[in-house]
Parts: sequence; C-alpha cells; structure tokens
Amino acid sequence: MSKRTMFLLAFLYYSQLSYASNLGYKEGELIVRFAPKAGNIQATTAERNSILSGLGGGEVKNTFKLVPGLSVVKLPDGVKVEEVLENFNKAEGILYAHPDYVKRAFSIFPNDPNFSQLWGLHNTGQTSGTPDADIDAPEAWDLHTSGEDIVVAVIDTGIDYTHPDLAANMWVNPGEIPGNGIDDDEPIIRKLSLKNTCALQFGYGIIAVKVL
Repeated sequence: MSKRTMFLLAFLYYSQLSYASNLGYKEGELIVRFAPKAGNIQATTAERNSILSGLGGGEVKNTFKLVPGLSVVKLPDGVKVEEVLENFNKAEGILYAHPDYVKRAFSIFPNDPNFSQLWGLHNTGQTSGTPDADIDAPEAWDLHTSGEDIVVAVIDTGIDYTHPDLAANMWVNPGEIPGNGIDDDEPIIRKLSLKNTCALQFGYGIIAVKVL
C-alpha cells in the first residue's frame, strides 16, 4: 500500500470520528466497501463474510448495485461502531468503512393542519403512494424560506384573496391609483413571467393573473 493511500485512509478514518461525534448513526452497523479481486471481480457475499470473520465477526446485511463492493454490515451483538472502525479501515480486502449515519428529520414544516395531505410536497406514503416521490419541499425550506421580494403569479380561474391563508400575502400594486378609472395593474401584469407556477409559502407575495 502506498504512502498516499495510507494517508487518505487515515484522513477518512479521523474525519469519520469527527463527524460521528456530531451526527447520529446506527449502532451495530457499518457501511463497508469491499475491494475487488483480481480482474476487478467483486467478492461474493460468502467471501465478504469471511473477511468480516477475520475482524471478529459480523455479516453482510445488504449490498448496493450502484456502487460495486458497497455493503451494509451488521456487527456482532454488543460490538460498538467506534471500537471496530479503525480496524475495518486497515483491513485487507476493505477499501473503506464508515458509520451508517442517520438522516435527520427536517424541522421546517408549514403550520397548515392539512399539510400532511399534500403528498406532492412531502410524500411519506400517506395515500398508499411511493414515499419521497415528491418535490422535496421541506428540504428546500430547510435551506431557504425568506421571499419578501418575490411575487408569485397564480394562474387559475380565480382566487379568494380574503382567504385567511392568502389575505396577508396578497400582493398590492403600488402603482394602482384608486378611483382614477384606469387599470394601472395591466402594464405590470404584462411584465410578469408566466413561465413557472408555484404555490404560496413563507411570506411570498401573491398576485392573481387573468389569462384571456
């Protein structure tokens, strides 16, 4: 093994220890990528389990076709991840190993009591559909929610601008002069791009667009 390879493995190992101190991960499991054999042939499950046996036990629980050699390894009962991680990363036949980190739940969700019904925004399989077949709205909101300067054009047959969910966010044209008998809205509406449509959320201004 070259010095460069040894350095990279050491870097990965200590980086993982640092991450593990801050992120949650599954106890009793590791994500392990096994090295291919000669001719770039992947080791069989039995051969991988043999390598694990030499490290004190464990078994391949699952494999990933997308990344050759990558497996979920179940450790023997009572064995802790931090106790074996270094040995796994030094072992022959293993390219690298790291904890099976737990994906954290996003904390930013609307206070709409009916949000759970909007599977297109956040699909948990609530309508017997496919979980995560959605637009990942909560994930986007976790990154950015402010939009006071954004005006959303809702293309529909009409809009109830007095609705409690919409009233506070309805956009008002500052160029409109009440009672002057002129539709001051028209030039501004024509400037709006109707390329995309999107829904109201987190303080975005809303304007109803009449399509003729």
